[in-house]
Amino acid sequence: MKSLSPLLLLLLFAFTTLACSAEKEEAKSSTPLSEQNFEFIIYDSLVVDYLGNLFLADITEDGKSFLLIDQQTDTLFVTDGEGTILSKFKRLGDGPGFYKSSRLSLPSFLNTQEIIVPAQRGLYLYSLSGEPTRSFLPEYAPSISLITQFINNSVIRDDQVFYPWQGRLSDEFGVDGKEFQLATHQVEFLDIESGLFSPAIPFPESSKFKTGEKTFLIVNYHTVIASSTDTLYVAFRNEPVIYGYSFSDLTTPSSVYPIPFEEFIQKAPKDEDHYGTYDMKDIYLGAIQNLSPTENQRFLLTYNRGLTDQEYEEIIPLQSSDPEEFRRILKKINTFGQVLFDGKSVSKVIQKPESLGFTFKFISEEEIWFTPNFEHIENDYSVIYKTRIVTK
Repeated sequence: MKSLSPLLLLLLFAFTTLACSAEKEEAKSSTPLSEQNFEFIIYDSLVVDYLGNLFLADITEDGKSFLLIDQQTDTLFVTDGEGTILSKFKRLGDGPGFYKSSRLSLPSFLNTQEIIVPAQRGLYLYSLSGEPTRSFLPEYAPSISLITQFINNSVIRDDQVFYPWQGRLSDEFGVDGKEFQLATHQVEFLDIESGLFSPAIPFPESSKFKTGEKTFLIVNYHTVIASSTDTLYVAFRNEPVIYGYSFSDLTTPSSVYPIPFEEFIQKAPKDEDHYGTYDMKDIYLGAIQNLSPTENQRFLLTYNRGLTDQEYEEIIPLQSSDPEEFRRILKKINTFGQVLFDGKSVSKVIQKPESLGFTFKFISEEEIWFTPNFEHIENDYSVIYKTRIVTK
């Protein structure tokens, strides 16, 4: 009997290995996400020679420039891909070129030359060195139901900027209520060339918020937005659904994805014309905090479960008598973190090292940049972690 040559043995081994890998990948793809375990793995980092709590705000499409912001001073930093500080500036304040009051969410790169800051009165643009370039202020007084200073909630597409402002019809309908829910839009988009703002995204017909029978707390439908090449994705904070809109039709969703969270506490509306006063327990609700469509036809979601009214009443006394125990129980009950959702199934919360914080910039499932968890690091420099999602 002839023996196999070393080359043939090597080829057979390679073929067998590839076949086994393919079988494993096929098995993974056929296994519901709810039965899979994922984790974030750190494999690189950006180190900046700065002592302070820097949050990652954005990265240019070419990956060559990073935008960071100091948590305490609101100072903006632009660095290169090696962490070298190219510029830093602060534009929170009074006077020409400054944005007054607070930022509403994280700033973004409009392009490789300008930075855009969503603020209380409008959108403020700066060069990468911090010089004011232009500003866009709606003709009405914009409002927003929830300020999320360290989450990016803008969508930039060509010469349009989408942002979840309300307030366009506040003179007629106020800031909440039955008529408000039927008549208003939840997103505004700016055409940069003309400087005009236009309303978009009324509540979808299938949304629980599209009703004149009940009034929801306005924080419940704080709007979260993200995009892919041709679709604007919209979610409302206390509704476990993602709506997809073609950019050519921002009135009616072209796709609807109910999210089957294991638990997601939805708060009941009121019968009154306006919601009126609310209790703190109304704020501890199930919440979609941000969403990112991925290259694998699924979404990376950040969410929390929320508390039932009974759970809230049971643990709230601990907030003053034993704050540490309150935080421990709250963390145990109120599930929080990132999950993957493929339109049918939701994964378990993705495990991550303690060194990772809650703010991140999603590029792909192979590249997610995290701001650190400042409670677990003590450095004389700032670091941003580069991670990927892997199956455990």
